[in-house]
Amino acid sequence: MADVKAAGPSTNGTVEHADVSRLTLLLNDRRVLAYLFLAPALIILSFTVVYPFLSAIWLSFNDKMAGAPATFVGLANYRELFGDAKFSQVIYNTFVYTIFAVAIKFVIGLAMAMVLAYDRPLNFIYKTILFIPWAVPSVVASLNWRWIYDDFSGMLNHILFSLGLISDVISWTGDRHYAMGSIVAVVVWSGTPFYTMSFLAGLKAIPKELYEAARIDGANRMQEFWNITVPSMRPVFTVVVMLSTIWTSTNVVFVLLLTNGGPANATQILPNLAYKYALLASRLGIGSAVNMVFFPILAILIIFLSRRMLQDRFK
Repeated sequence: MADVKAAGPSTNGTVEHADVSRLTLLLNDRRVLAYLFLAPALIILSFTVVYPFLSAIWLSFNDKMAGAPATFVGLANYRELFGDAKFSQVIYNTFVYTIFAVAIKFVIGLAMAMVLAYDRPLNFIYKTILFIPWAVPSVVASLNWRWIYDDFSGMLNHILFSLGLISDVISWTGDRHYAMGSIVAVVVWSGTPFYTMSFLAGLKAIPKELYEAARIDGANRMQEFWNITVPSMRPVFTVVVMLSTIWTSTNVVFVLLLTNGGPANATQILPNLAYKYALLASRLGIGSAVNMVFFPILAILIIFLSRRMLQDRFK
């Protein structure tokens, strides 16, 4: 208070004293300080996230060609999408692709993590080999697997011929019965190391005393897994699966480079359809509408993931 009085001149000291006091109270308010510190981040987010998102919503209600002015058409883009029988197939493909890829990555990633969790000779070599796919860029991995899947010069058909397992060429990416499975296999190959690394870190954090006490009580390996490992790893499972679901469902690279949605839309998913509408056909409005159809599902996942992460942080 002494500093405040010293700041005001003697002529109109009462008025300036009151102003300085309000300023002091304002600066001492933690909520005001919080908003001041958050302001730069909020401004950046407004320009990089909020504005593009709102612009995409507005664009989905317009007939907008690249380089041409937009024309407001209301729900016409959405009516065109849902009026096309193929669009329901695309939504179905997106769910199948995401669910199978995430489930298989989860199972293989957990199995690999449990194998690597025990100290063994040359364990570091196994870890290095297993983590290599995670370091390969998606574009490079897709091009390599496109060669492996090639009908006539591909390595996969050559090996199966040599082993006598097939007598005719299999078109892994051109046959609708094999195409989706072939893409999911590449996604699993590329994404499983993320599961392994995350699960391995979670397993290392479980106190060994819990397992020792369980063995003293006569628990076998399976009982240890269900009663100690699974409950302890549940927060890690939740975060990893949520993140992987978002990344897998929005990734366009593997489908675009391996099949481009073919054959006959058998592997077409929503991100690749949005890419084809917006960038190949230059129909920005309906391309945004495709993304907006997919957004509610992603929003639910993001909200659930955020709440889960914050909940774990403040426990």
